[in-house]
Amino acid sequence: MNTLNAQRDNRDFAYELKFYIGNEQAGALKDWMRSRLDPDPHGGGSHGDSYQVSSVYFDTSAFDVLAREGSYGRSKYRIRRYDHSDTVYLERKTRGQSHVFKRRSPIGMESLPRLLAAQPSSDWDGHWFHRRLVVRALKAVSRVDYQRIARIGYSHYGPVRLTLDQQLCAWRSRAVSFDANGAGAALSRQRLILELKFGHVMPAVFKELVREFAPRLEGISKYRLACAALGLSPLALASAPPPPVALSAGPAALHALSE
Repeated sequence: MNTLNAQRDNRDFAYELKFYIGNEQAGALKDWMRSRLDPDPHGGGSHGDSYQVSSVYFDTSAFDVLAREGSYGRSKYRIRRYDHSDTVYLERKTRGQSHVFKRRSPIGMESLPRLLAAQPSSDWDGHWFHRRLVVRALKAVSRVDYQRIARIGYSHYGPVRLTLDQQLCAWRSRAVSFDANGAGAALSRQRLILELKFGHVMPAVFKELVREFAPRLEGISKYRLACAALGLSPLALASAPPPPVALSAGPAALHALSE
Protein backbone atom coordinates (compact mmCIF):
# COMPACT_ATOMS: atom_id res chain seq x y z
CA MET A 1 0.00 0.00 0.00
CA ASN A 2 1.24 3.50 -0.80
CA THR A 3 2.44 5.00 2.51
CA LEU A 4 1.69 8.55 1.42
CA ASN A 5 -1.88 7.65 0.51
CA ALA A 6 -2.34 5.89 3.84
CA GLN A 7 -1.42 9.11 5.63
CA ARG A 8 -4.03 11.30 3.93
CA ASP A 9 -5.83 13.84 6.07
CA ASN A 10 -7.84 12.17 8.83
CA ARG A 11 -8.24 14.97 11.38
CA ASP A 12 -11.36 15.93 13.26
CA PHE A 13 -12.43 19.56 12.93
CA ALA A 14 -14.82 21.37 15.24
CA TYR A 15 -16.30 23.31 12.33
CA GLU A 16 -16.85 22.45 8.70
CA LEU A 17 -18.50 25.29 6.75
CA LYS A 18 -19.56 25.03 3.11
CA PHE A 19 -20.20 27.82 0.63
CA TYR A 20 -21.10 28.20 -3.01
CA ILE A 21 -18.75 30.32 -5.12
CA GLY A 22 -19.81 31.61 -8.54
CA ASN A 23 -17.62 30.89 -11.55
CA GLU A 24 -16.97 34.62 -11.89
CA GLN A 25 -15.23 34.61 -8.47
CA ALA A 26 -13.31 31.37 -8.90
CA GLY A 27 -10.15 32.80 -10.47
CA ALA A 28 -9.70 35.51 -7.86
CA LEU A 29 -10.40 33.07 -5.03
CA LYS A 30 -7.84 30.57 -6.32
CA ASP A 31 -5.19 33.32 -6.46
CA TRP A 32 -6.15 34.46 -2.97
CA MET A 33 -5.96 31.02 -1.34
CA ARG A 34 -2.70 30.15 -3.05
CA SER A 35 -1.09 33.35 -1.80
CA ARG A 36 -2.07 32.72 1.84
CA LEU A 37 -2.08 28.96 2.44
CA ASP A 38 0.27 26.06 1.68
CA PRO A 39 -0.56 23.37 -0.88
CA ASP A 40 -1.93 20.05 0.27
CA PRO A 41 1.08 17.70 0.41
CA HIS A 42 -0.85 15.11 -1.65
CA GLY A 43 -1.72 17.53 -4.44
CA GLY A 44 -0.37 17.74 -7.96
CA GLY A 45 -0.78 19.94 -11.00
CA SER A 46 1.04 23.17 -11.78
CA HIS A 47 0.39 24.52 -8.26
CA GLY A 48 0.89 21.23 -6.41
CA ASP A 49 -2.53 21.46 -4.76
CA SER A 50 -5.08 19.64 -6.93
CA TYR A 51 -6.29 16.07 -7.30
CA GLN A 52 -9.32 14.06 -8.41
CA VAL A 53 -11.76 12.75 -5.81
CA SER A 54 -14.24 9.92 -6.42
CA SER A 55 -16.77 8.87 -3.75
CA VAL A 56 -19.25 5.99 -3.76
CA TYR A 57 -22.17 6.71 -1.39
CA PHE A 58 -24.35 4.17 0.40
CA ASP A 59 -28.00 4.30 1.43
CA THR A 60 -30.91 1.99 2.18
CA SER A 61 -33.55 1.01 -0.37
CA ALA A 62 -35.86 3.56 1.30
CA PHE A 63 -33.17 6.28 1.20
CA ASP A 64 -33.10 6.67 4.98
CA VAL A 65 -29.72 8.44 4.88
CA LEU A 66 -31.03 10.97 2.38
CA ALA A 67 -34.16 11.54 4.48
CA ARG A 68 -32.07 11.78 7.67
CA GLU A 69 -34.35 9.20 9.20
CA GLY A 70 -33.50 8.54 12.86
CA SER A 71 -29.92 7.43 13.42
CA TYR A 72 -29.34 7.45 9.65
CA GLY A 73 -29.30 11.22 9.78
CA ARG A 74 -26.09 11.42 11.78
CA SER A 75 -23.67 9.41 9.65
CA LYS A 76 -22.81 8.90 6.00
CA TYR A 77 -20.92 5.89 4.68
CA ARG A 78 -18.82 6.18 1.55
CA ILE A 79 -15.75 4.83 -0.19
CA ARG A 80 -13.32 7.45 -1.43
CA ARG A 81 -10.59 7.23 -4.04
CA TYR A 82 -7.99 9.85 -4.93
CA ASP A 83 -6.87 10.18 -8.53
CA HIS A 84 -6.26 6.65 -9.87
CA SER A 85 -4.74 5.23 -6.72
CA ASP A 86 -4.88 1.52 -5.95
CA THR A 87 -5.73 2.50 -2.38
CA VAL A 88 -9.27 3.52 -1.40
CA TYR A 89 -10.72 4.67 1.92
CA LEU A 90 -13.70 3.25 3.76
CA GLU A 91 -15.24 6.21 5.55
CA ARG A 92 -17.92 6.99 8.07
CA LYS A 93 -18.55 10.71 8.48
CA THR A 94 -20.49 11.63 11.61
CA ARG A 95 -21.78 15.11 12.33
CA GLY A 96 -22.51 16.23 15.89
CA GLN A 97 -23.97 19.54 17.00
CA SER A 98 -20.82 21.35 15.94
CA HIS A 99 -18.07 18.78 15.51
CA VAL A 100 -17.45 16.59 12.49
CA PHE A 101 -15.80 13.23 13.04
CA LYS A 102 -14.45 10.89 10.43
CA ARG A 103 -13.40 7.29 10.75
CA ARG A 104 -11.56 5.86 7.78
CA SER A 105 -9.55 2.82 6.86
CA PRO A 106 -7.33 2.46 3.78
CA ILE A 107 -7.64 -0.77 1.82
CA GLY A 108 -6.46 -1.98 -1.56
CA MET A 109 -8.82 -1.85 -4.54
CA GLU A 110 -8.55 -5.62 -4.80
CA SER A 111 -10.34 -5.92 -1.42
CA LEU A 112 -13.53 -4.13 -2.52
CA PRO A 113 -15.34 -7.37 -3.50
CA ARG A 114 -15.14 -8.45 0.14
CA LEU A 115 -17.82 -5.84 0.90
CA LEU A 116 -20.29 -7.88 -1.17
CA ALA A 117 -20.13 -10.91 1.13
CA ALA A 118 -23.28 -11.65 3.12
CA GLN A 119 -21.32 -11.90 6.37
CA PRO A 120 -18.46 -9.59 7.45
CA SER A 121 -15.11 -11.21 8.12
CA SER A 122 -13.07 -9.99 11.08
CA ASP A 123 -9.68 -10.71 9.50
CA TRP A 124 -9.26 -7.41 7.61
CA ASP A 125 -9.24 -3.65 8.21
CA GLY A 126 -12.59 -3.17 6.47
CA HIS A 127 -14.51 -5.33 8.94
CA TRP A 128 -16.03 -2.40 10.87
CA PHE A 129 -17.27 -0.77 7.66
CA HIS A 130 -18.62 -3.99 6.15
CA ARG A 131 -20.39 -4.85 9.41
CA ARG A 132 -22.21 -1.52 9.41
CA LEU A 133 -23.25 -1.89 5.79
CA VAL A 134 -24.82 -5.24 6.65
CA VAL A 135 -26.45 -4.17 9.93
CA ARG A 136 -27.85 -0.97 8.44
CA ALA A 137 -28.81 -2.57 5.10
CA LEU A 138 -26.75 -0.07 3.11
CA LYS A 139 -26.06 -0.52 -0.60
CA ALA A 140 -24.08 1.52 -3.13
CA VAL A 141 -26.35 4.20 -4.60
CA SER A 142 -24.31 6.86 -6.39
CA ARG A 143 -20.83 7.99 -7.25
CA VAL A 144 -19.62 11.58 -7.34
CA ASP A 145 -16.38 12.73 -8.97
CA TYR A 146 -14.82 16.17 -8.81
CA GLN A 147 -11.56 18.06 -9.07
CA ARG A 148 -10.37 19.43 -5.72
CA ILE A 149 -7.95 22.23 -4.93
CA ALA A 150 -6.75 21.96 -1.33
CA ARG A 151 -4.67 24.34 0.77
CA ILE A 152 -3.66 23.99 4.41
CA GLY A 153 -2.38 26.13 7.24
CA TYR A 154 -2.12 26.40 11.01
CA SER A 155 -3.59 28.66 13.67
CA HIS A 156 -3.23 28.94 17.45
CA TYR A 157 -6.06 26.40 17.70
CA GLY A 158 -4.63 23.79 15.35
CA PRO A 159 -4.67 22.98 11.63
CA VAL A 160 -6.94 24.69 9.12
CA ARG A 161 -7.94 23.47 5.70
CA LEU A 162 -9.56 25.06 2.67
CA THR A 163 -10.85 23.12 -0.33
CA LEU A 164 -12.45 24.24 -3.58
CA ASP A 165 -14.33 21.58 -5.55
CA GLN A 166 -15.16 21.96 -9.23
CA GLN A 167 -16.29 19.91 -12.26
CA LEU A 168 -18.67 17.79 -10.17
CA CYS A 169 -20.29 14.85 -11.92
CA ALA A 170 -22.52 12.04 -10.62
CA TRP A 171 -23.42 8.50 -11.74
CA ARG A 172 -25.82 5.86 -10.52
CA SER A 173 -23.81 3.16 -8.76
CA ARG A 174 -25.33 -0.22 -8.02
CA ALA A 175 -21.97 -1.86 -7.42
CA VAL A 176 -18.97 -1.15 -5.22
CA SER A 177 -16.93 0.07 -8.17
CA PHE A 178 -15.19 3.13 -9.58
CA ASP A 179 -15.73 2.16 -13.21
CA ALA A 180 -17.20 4.85 -15.48
CA ASN A 181 -20.87 4.35 -16.36
CA GLY A 182 -21.77 6.65 -19.24
CA ALA A 183 -21.60 10.42 -19.32
CA GLY A 184 -22.99 11.06 -15.84
CA ALA A 185 -24.90 14.12 -14.63
CA ALA A 186 -23.20 17.47 -14.07
CA LEU A 187 -23.68 18.96 -10.59
CA SER A 188 -23.56 22.59 -9.51
CA ARG A 189 -22.75 23.63 -13.07
CA GLN A 190 -22.35 27.37 -12.49
CA ARG A 191 -20.86 27.18 -9.01
CA LEU A 192 -17.93 25.72 -7.12
CA ILE A 193 -18.08 24.39 -3.57
CA LEU A 194 -15.82 26.06 -1.03
CA GLU A 195 -15.24 24.30 2.28
CA LEU A 196 -13.52 25.70 5.38
CA LYS A 197 -12.39 23.40 8.18
CA PHE A 198 -10.97 24.68 11.44
CA GLY A 199 -10.91 24.19 15.22
CA HIS A 200 -12.95 25.97 17.84
CA VAL A 201 -12.18 29.51 16.65
CA MET A 202 -12.39 30.77 13.09
CA PRO A 203 -8.82 31.69 12.02
CA ALA A 204 -7.98 35.19 10.85
CA VAL A 205 -7.24 33.99 7.32
CA PHE A 206 -10.80 32.67 6.93
CA LYS A 207 -12.29 35.86 8.37
CA GLU A 208 -10.34 37.75 5.73
CA LEU A 209 -11.75 35.46 3.03
CA VAL A 210 -15.32 36.06 4.20
CA ARG A 211 -14.81 39.83 4.23
CA GLU A 212 -13.28 39.88 0.77
CA PHE A 213 -15.53 37.43 -1.08
CA ALA A 214 -18.73 37.53 1.03
CA PRO A 215 -19.75 33.95 0.19
CA ARG A 216 -23.12 32.55 1.22
CA LEU A 217 -23.17 29.84 3.86
CA GLU A 218 -25.09 26.82 2.53
CA GLY A 219 -26.19 23.38 3.69
CA ILE A 220 -24.45 21.58 0.82
CA SER A 221 -24.39 17.81 0.41
CA LYS A 222 -22.77 16.31 -2.67
CA TYR A 223 -24.74 13.14 -2.07
CA ARG A 224 -28.01 15.09 -2.02
CA LEU A 225 -27.05 16.98 -5.18
CA ALA A 226 -26.31 13.66 -6.89
CA CYS A 227 -29.64 12.12 -5.85
CA ALA A 228 -31.53 15.13 -7.20
CA ALA A 229 -29.60 15.27 -10.49
CA LEU A 230 -29.96 11.52 -11.07
CA GLY A 231 -33.62 11.41 -10.04
CA LEU A 232 -32.89 8.68 -7.51
CA SER A 233 -35.49 9.79 -4.98
CA PRO A 234 -38.03 12.63 -4.58
CA LEU A 235 -36.63 13.01 -1.07
CA ALA A 236 -33.65 14.83 -2.59
CA LEU A 237 -35.95 17.78 -3.25
CA ALA A 238 -38.63 17.26 -0.61
CA SER A 239 -36.14 17.31 2.26
CA ALA A 240 -33.66 19.82 0.88
CA PRO A 241 -31.50 21.81 3.30
CA PRO A 242 -32.88 25.07 4.76
CA PRO A 243 -32.62 28.23 2.62
CA PRO A 244 -29.12 29.72 2.52
CA VAL A 245 -28.13 32.23 5.16
CA ALA A 246 -26.21 35.32 4.15
CA LEU A 247 -22.87 35.32 5.98
CA SER A 248 -22.14 38.93 6.77
CA ALA A 249 -18.57 40.10 6.95
CA GLY A 250 -19.52 42.17 10.00
CA PRO A 251 -17.86 41.55 13.39
CA ALA A 252 -21.03 40.14 14.99
CA ALA A 253 -21.45 37.41 12.37
CA LEU A 254 -17.78 36.50 12.43
CA HIS A 255 -17.78 36.43 16.23
CA ALA A 256 -20.76 34.08 16.19
CA LEU A 257 -18.86 31.69 13.95
CA SER A 258 -15.85 31.96 16.20
CA GLU A 259 -17.67 30.83 19.35
